[in-house]
Amino acid sequence: MNIAEKTIGFFKKERIITKVCKETSKYLVNMFNIPKEEKILVVLDDSFLKNLKQMVVFTNKNIYWNINNSYIKIISDGTESSNRGQGTLCNKLLKNASVFSKNDKNVTVVYIISENIQLILPFAYFQNDNSLSLAFYDHLSNNCRGYKPNDDINGKIFSKLKNVHKIVSVNIVSAIFNILSYVVALIFIINLIAQYFIISNEVVIYSFVLFKAFSIILGNRKSFYFNLLLIIITPLIVNWLNSDEPYNFEASVCILYSCFFILLGIFDFDKIFKYLAFILAISSILYMMGYIFILGR
Repeated sequence: MNIAEKTIGFFKKERIITKVCKETSKYLVNMFNIPKEEKILVVLDDSFLKNLKQMVVFTNKNIYWNINNSYIKIISDGTESSNRGQGTLCNKLLKNASVFSKNDKNVTVVYIISENIQLILPFAYFQNDNSLSLAFYDHLSNNCRGYKPNDDINGKIFSKLKNVHKIVSVNIVSAIFNILSYVVALIFIINLIAQYFIISNEVVIYSFVLFKAFSIILGNRKSFYFNLLLIIITPLIVNWLNSDEPYNFEASVCILYSCFFILLGIFDFDKIFKYLAFILAISSILYMMGYIFILGR
């Protein structure tokens, strides 16, 4: 049975799987060629549909992964070797490794670092970097005999690595769709101002929203919730433009809509919304306290 075809509801699936069923275990063994004597302990599922296409697998002897844009460097006897993509690492080699994490452009990056090993794993769909770090730390402390991280030395290595953006490469296909969406929106604004059209407003609007949707699906998480809202209300905007309103009104709506769409690519509106909601909540509390204080007098 294909893992993606399991009848468990999408919203009931967990990204951190601690109880691995027989079907999933068989799938993982075939995927990573895991020896039969190894016991699968925990699975971190970072695939978009939670269907075990991008994951990290912890066993009692190794760590397996097939995370996009992952990177590992091993230093042995004065020589260095590196690799990207799918890989395996023995627990024993991580006896002195430390676990670090950071958020980088809506991607949570986990660093497993020692003097001889640098393993870097970017996660697109885990929102809490602390839970990820804890999962790796628990695995190493419980399955690496004599585990004692050298945090002082490893911390210095991490400080140098965390600002090197080339370590985590960009999803090129997602970036291309994202750029296309903004190019179409920009050309549309120019056409509106110049009153020169080759195709209809509806086709253009649906085109750059479709490009943006593909970009989101392929990993571009910037302003995710605001982009999702924009995609949902697009049919309403198009329906509105099909009304009997005069041209000047229609052009104004299209220009505002397109400008707002482009701004989503410049600023992270999700973070702005989060801070705005926090400020409004504090303001509301202060207002209520002041109101109660005035009534009390």
